[in-house]
Amino acid sequence: MKIAYFQCVAGISGDMVLGSLVDNGLKLNVLKEELMKLRIPFDLEAEKVMKRGICCTKVNVIVKEEHVHRHLSDIKAIVEESELNPEVKERIIQVFTRLAEAEAKVHNTTVESIHFHEVGALDSIIDICGSVIGMNLLGVEKVYSSPIHVGTGFVECAHGIIPLPAPAVIELLKGVEVYSKGIEKELVTPTGAAIITTLCDEFGKIPNMNIETCGYGAGTRDLEIPNLLRVCIGELANNKEENTLEQEFIKNGEAIKIEVNIDDMNPQFYEYISERLFSVGARDLFLQPIYMKKNRAANILCVTGQHNNLDKILKVIFEETTTIGVKVFKFDKYVIPYKIEKINTDLGKISVKIAKHRGKVLNISPEYSECSAKAREYDIPLKKVYDIVKESANRYVGKKYNNGR
Repeated sequence: MKIAYFQCVAGISGDMVLGSLVDNGLKLNVLKEELMKLRIPFDLEAEKVMKRGICCTKVNVIVKEEHVHRHLSDIKAIVEESELNPEVKERIIQVFTRLAEAEAKVHNTTVESIHFHEVGALDSIIDICGSVIGMNLLGVEKVYSSPIHVGTGFVECAHGIIPLPAPAVIELLKGVEVYSKGIEKELVTPTGAAIITTLCDEFGKIPNMNIETCGYGAGTRDLEIPNLLRVCIGELANNKEENTLEQEFIKNGEAIKIEVNIDDMNPQFYEYISERLFSVGARDLFLQPIYMKKNRAANILCVTGQHNNLDKILKVIFEETTTIGVKVFKFDKYVIPYKIEKINTDLGKISVKIAKHRGKVLNISPEYSECSAKAREYDIPLKKVYDIVKESANRYVGKKYNNGR
């Protein structure tokens, strides 16, 4: 499994993440090409700079707009209307939703009412979207991070003079180990905090890994310490003490399943509820028709996710459904390692999910949303699009992985 370890020795910001990924080998022109799918005006520049004797990459986002405030719905519209990979879209929206929840808590308002100031600007949107896109392009499947170095003092923002770390940053970093060396500068921005706390699976020491690349993303200021973010990317090393099952398959952490019996709610609400649940980290959900006592027709709403998202999932369920109680189960989840790759087909480039085990490709699954879009574009049956994509994918896999498929 390819992983990334973020060493936040001087905090973290969106541009530092972009710089570290480019320094790890992410091609700037490829990143720009993906970001252009957002259909917003911007440019990217990268340069080599020195931070206390260490060569780093500084990425600058160039935009012309000034003082534009956006709501979460505005940003979601930009992302959802783009041609980005569906999983990338979902991850980006998770970052912005997490950020909106933190801002809403600080300002005692609702997620729908909050309007982003600095984070709503195009450069911050590019920082967040580019970070998620970049991790996907580099094939990173899991993210680890060190404890986070935070600054102290005060900073001026749209709300006036505020203490550091900024209140939204504190809200985002709840449950994460932080420390300070007394540097009176803003080391962790809301953008950086939202990115790392959404994408990171575990905080702590560097895991056993085989490092393949290491990149340094530069901050803007010069500090008494190297103002950089170090990101190491490589393969997660096998733990010799793991059992056979864990050696053959990837343990995807301790998962949770939440079950809710609902018999008194408008069924039209389920679509909206599903969107909200996915936006806060639900991994999967389904409805199962049942009959309750006195033969009342009802549905079981079943949601799965990670334990660290339980509070958010429960909040949505209790806010949006008519239930007053849920059942929560813990279970271990194992998955076959997979990657999402874009392949050339007669209908253009389409994403497919390729799952491998012991070097052999076991499953090839075309991305539904892209296939359905092609079916509408070419006015042909969806099943025919799937056949075309599967045929192209089998040829692609046969050449790349040489497994005879």
